[in-house]
Order: sequence, then C-alpha cells, then structure tokens
Amino acid sequence: MDTKEVINMFVILCIDFMMVLLYLIIGILFIRSNGRAIRYLTGHNLDENISNKSKELCIICGKQIMKWSLCFIIGFAIDLLWVGAGLILAAILNTVLIFRLMVLRDHFENGK
Repeated sequence: MDTKEVINMFVILCIDFMMVLLYLIIGILFIRSNGRAIRYLTGHNLDENISNKSKELCIICGKQIMKWSLCFIIGFAIDLLWVGAGLILAAILNTVLIFRLMVLRDHFENGK
C-alpha cells in the first residue's frame, strides 16, 4: 500500500469511528433526558402531554439512534478489508434505519 491509500483508509476509518461515537452519545443523551429531548424531535407538538409518553418516546428514539451506530461498526470492519465499501454500506443501512424510526414514531404517536 502506498501513502495515499493509507491516508484514505485512515480518513474513512476515522469517519466510521466518529459516527459510532456520535450516535452512541446522542442515543445515551436521549435516553437519559427524562423526556426533555422531545423538543429536538421534528414535528412533535410540545403542547401535547409532556409526561410519560414523551419519556417513552425519548427512550424509543434513543435506543434506535444507538442501533444506528451498529451500521458504522460493521462498516468499520468492512473498511479494513475493502476501503470505502463499508462506509457506503453503512450510509445505506443508516438511511433505511432512519426511515424505520420515522415509521415507528408515527405508529407510536398515532397510538397504533
């Protein structure tokens, strides 16, 4: 491997690692917020009952956000073998999980 390939691999692995840390920290903060992180969720009406429902929604969202970090852990492992392929795969899986969270949230808020 020449210097350019090593630098590219290092940058991609750093991006994977930073995304893992970011999602884990945000997920933990959502879970520990005791319902106060509800104001950071788009489309949520703050005038609604800010009680157990908002606490439960923050816990659900926090757990889902922490699952997003698994995409980048898998991507990190793949990037060790094929540089860049893991990051692309992680981004695609992350997009799917974001849409899944939107569906879960819609079902939760509509009481389905």
